[in-house]
Amino acid sequence: MFDLITANNISKSYSGTQILHDVNFSALDGESAVIIGRNGSGKSTLLSILAGYLKPDAGTVATHGANPAFCPQHDNLFDELTVRDNLLFWAKASGGAHQNVSNLSELLGADSYAHKRISELSGGMKKSVAILCAMTNNSPTLILDEPFAGLDIFYKNTLLKALDHLKGLGKCIIYTSHNTDEIAGLESKIYTLANAKLTYAGMREDLFEQNIHANSLENLLQKLT
Repeated sequence: MFDLITANNISKSYSGTQILHDVNFSALDGESAVIIGRNGSGKSTLLSILAGYLKPDAGTVATHGANPAFCPQHDNLFDELTVRDNLLFWAKASGGAHQNVSNLSELLGADSYAHKRISELSGGMKKSVAILCAMTNNSPTLILDEPFAGLDIFYKNTLLKALDHLKGLGKCIIYTSHNTDEIAGLESKIYTLANAKLTYAGMREDLFEQNIHANSLENLLQKLT
């Protein structure tokens, strides 16, 4: 295994307010990492920097292979175009290929509504399509901002299954959450972000080796964030 993405000493401020300070982050191929923090803690800013959409004030980010596939919290889909046309557009824009996401499309169930307009889709369907559009560049790294927010249990489980499939193929999955209910099983690493700094960075199993059980994970992360 090797690092697909590494960030060293990342700092970022807006209008004199420190959003990130001296943040270090890394993730390997076939690994998933969740960054947990309260709303406004800087999670989205960190993801935008990791994905190359935003420049840090200080620090560096190194990626292996194609630029990371990035799905922001608020999708950038074209409502009046069909699912298929959105995929074709983003594939061309990223220099990728529509067929790169055919297997994932089947896992997410998007192939069954490929000819529907985005405006006709539910929230779960839109999230699935937004992730597929991000994946058209066939990057080894997928970065997702709050991917489970607002999803019902069906689409949450469908998305978890698809992301676990990608992880098994050696993809690196990085996502954010402010809800500990959304970190059950997919992640290898847990990072917590508060007061512009990472307050915890470690493997999930390390928490359990310290006799921290699943039903007290919420309490632990509340203290860390």
